[in-house]
Amino acid sequence: MKIKTPLPKLIIAAVCVAAILHPGSMFAQAPPGQPAPAAAAGPMLSPDQLEQLVGRVALYPDDLLGLVLPAATTPLDIVKGQQFLAKHKTNKSLKPDPSISQPVMSLLTYPDVVDLMANDLDWTEALGNAVLAQQADVLQAIQVFRRKAEAAGNLKTDDKQVVVTQQEVIKIVPAKPEVIYVPQYQPSTVVVQQAAPAVTYYPTAYPSYYYPGATAAAATAGFVAGAATAYGLNWGAGSVYYGANYANQSYYNQQQRQNYANNAQQNRENYSQQNQQQRQNTISQNQSSRQQTSTTNQAQRQDSRSNTQSQASANQSQRQSSAQQRQGGRQGGGGSPEGAQSFRGGGQRSASSGQFGGERFGGGREGGGAFGGASSGARSQSFSRRGGESMSSMRGGRGGGGRRR
Repeated sequence: MKIKTPLPKLIIAAVCVAAILHPGSMFAQAPPGQPAPAAAAGPMLSPDQLEQLVGRVALYPDDLLGLVLPAATTPLDIVKGQQFLAKHKTNKSLKPDPSISQPVMSLLTYPDVVDLMANDLDWTEALGNAVLAQQADVLQAIQVFRRKAEAAGNLKTDDKQVVVTQQEVIKIVPAKPEVIYVPQYQPSTVVVQQAAPAVTYYPTAYPSYYYPGATAAAATAGFVAGAATAYGLNWGAGSVYYGANYANQSYYNQQQRQNYANNAQQNRENYSQQNQQQRQNTISQNQSSRQQTSTTNQAQRQDSRSNTQSQASANQSQRQSSAQQRQGGRQGGGGSPEGAQSFRGGGQRSASSGQFGGERFGGGREGGGAFGGASSGARSQSFSRRGGESMSSMRGGRGGGGRRR
């Protein structure tokens, strides 16, 4: 019986990958805080290419990302895991294939992530190759992407996750240690400022695969694979670590996450108290401002009414004074005989002095005229004498003529 040649090659490849991922291999024994040995050589990608490659998962919580990166190195196991989850929906007693690698086994707790990776195997394989060949560069690309999303205002702490920056490293941890919310976003838009929310979450709150109470909380997810080995990200060393004792690593991760969550809760409470105090201060300031404005308006209205009343009184006084002046003027001009003679031209006084002089020039007003009554009377008498002399001359002339005749 002949054996086809592709089968041994496939087995060898699977053995090599398993040796890389599972405890006992040189790649699996990197403990937290220690750099991982160099991975097998492979095609090198540029920083821009790596950033584009990791964009789909760069905003995942660190604990979940610690599963995605090693799971991407076994894309065939991802497919097996997807098939198992589809069957498990109708047969809850079904168990996954024990040959599935431990990272993928733990990743079965998050069906949406398994579907994302299984539905685009080309991308999953490219990510896995980059993890094997350029592990430190992959983690650096994730940090670059996170910084851009944070600068755009689309990566921040909320009720589902906590964003922590330590020594220029951005970490994302769940707000509650026992559950993980998987974010949804478009890599091309999440790094751009925009008004609409750029990040949402899958509706299911998945239990943490390594959290001690995860099995009890499995009802919402339908299946929790559990974990025999802890996985995580060593940002300082630029490596994915796993293979350490699960109990110790679980405690380490749990304590770290709990500290982050407690700090975030305290920060939210402080922020809430500050906002409450600011609101109270704003209310007090607005009330004081309204009271001051009301008092000022009331004083202005009172001043305006007082000014109006004063102006009305002044106008009334002025009208009364004007009326009195007019009344006095009428009494002064009509009651004085000399004044009446002045207005009429002084005809009666000028009658004894000559008709023409009295009527034409007798307008002088004694006792208050422009030129004085005495002066006007003297001129009137002078003009009257001249008039009389003129009339005598005319009579005399006519008489003389008669005598010559």
